[in-house]
Amino acid sequence: MDLLYLDFTPPWSSWLRQIMTRLRTSTCATLRDRMDQWGDSRLSEIGLALTTKISTLGAVLRLFNGLMARLDELLKTKTDQELAELVRRHAAMSFPGREGDTLPYDILVAVDAFFYEFRSAYEILTQKFLPEFFQHAFDEKLDGDQVLAWLQGRGVPTEWARELQRHRVLFFHHTAPWLALEIASWAPRRFELVVLKKTLPSDAEDMIRRQEMEAIYRSFEASFAPLQAFIIERIEAFERANP
Repeated sequence: MDLLYLDFTPPWSSWLRQIMTRLRTSTCATLRDRMDQWGDSRLSEIGLALTTKISTLGAVLRLFNGLMARLDELLKTKTDQELAELVRRHAAMSFPGREGDTLPYDILVAVDAFFYEFRSAYEILTQKFLPEFFQHAFDEKLDGDQVLAWLQGRGVPTEWARELQRHRVLFFHHTAPWLALEIASWAPRRFELVVLKKTLPSDAEDMIRRQEMEAIYRSFEASFAPLQAFIIERIEAFERANP
């Protein structure tokens, strides 16, 4: 079978390469040998899957932000009076033309992809890559709860992991997300996208604000430097125990 591959070099690959370089230059012969076996182990594919998923999540966010910019442009075609009347009547806003018809669903697809790809990246990190890495490099077992406990012990926020799980379970197994704009202010005009868990929300618990989604991503992204330090610390401890 002849295949023409597309270049999927993940932007996030440097995070993993730094760990691999540390193993390759280790003072411990055992770790260097195990690094030499990386290409023939499950880590080869799992590591690439992890960095690809994280890079995909970044692409989803860029897509989402681009769609929101288009929505902002369409909103400029509506007067405050028109929008206020829609809010008063609890009526849905629409825009003429093909883009107006498809844009809400384009945004919805991006939101759904955010939760799906985010949860996928998190599970590959904590349930596949890190356990396989620790087994391969140190002959030790590690699970996701231990990873979160280590992050919490270093003061790294981890509530995003539980929030992410709740959102993903809800939208994957129980219902669909819907979209609305919360009126933050009229002068200056500032609207905020909210993802609804119910078509008719009764309180703030029934919606997810765009800024909450961005905070989840920032917290996840911020955890990678401590996680890399966690791995490096374990390499150093292994080197001390196996000179």
